[in-house]
Amino acid sequence: MSRIRILFSILILGIAVSVPTACNTNSTSSNSSDKIQVSASPAPVDAPTFRPVPVTAGPPKGRDPMMEKGAQFMATVMDHKRRLEKDPKDKEALRFLGNANYDINRFDAAKTYYTRYLEIDPAQPEVRTDLATSYYKTRDVDSAVRELRVVVAQYPNHAAALYNLGLILKQDKGDTRGAIKAWETLLQSHPDHPKSAEIRREIEAMKKS
Repeated sequence: MSRIRILFSILILGIAVSVPTACNTNSTSSNSSDKIQVSASPAPVDAPTFRPVPVTAGPPKGRDPMMEKGAQFMATVMDHKRRLEKDPKDKEALRFLGNANYDINRFDAAKTYYTRYLEIDPAQPEVRTDLATSYYKTRDVDSAVRELRVVVAQYPNHAAALYNLGLILKQDKGDTRGAIKAWETLLQSHPDHPKSAEIRREIEAMKKS
């Protein structure tokens, strides 16, 4: 299952975020090798006076694109939080905040939002699959398997749920029969799955062991 990753480490919930303000600071540094060497003898009174040449300011610097994108993302986060305060059952806001927390590895917070979403719409397979993955990321393997089985029961050919279920059963539960069943179902319903060749090799290896 594809997921858009946001490349900003922004803490979203309950934490004040301070955004540095870009500013241009002109600083001068003196280097002894750059100084004009003055002769020991005094200059004549009518000698020309050397004045420093004023430094011409360069073009104004633009805003940092990464900073600008981060600010835009934070504004979107705050907008969805305000929406959720007005309507605690705003599914779009719940899913957005769940995904935003997931993408910065705040899986406990993500689980909270996904769970609240599923209390409103329990038949949403993508959200439940993300909830299962969040459980797995917090090392709650049994809960991850439980949620994936719910998805597969509702949508027997759900590719991401079948793949994840087979992987967890094989690697974490030692249930090769369950893993084979999940992956064979995946291959039957999605023969062109991007990992189909790898899955077939894994199935053959498990059957031989």
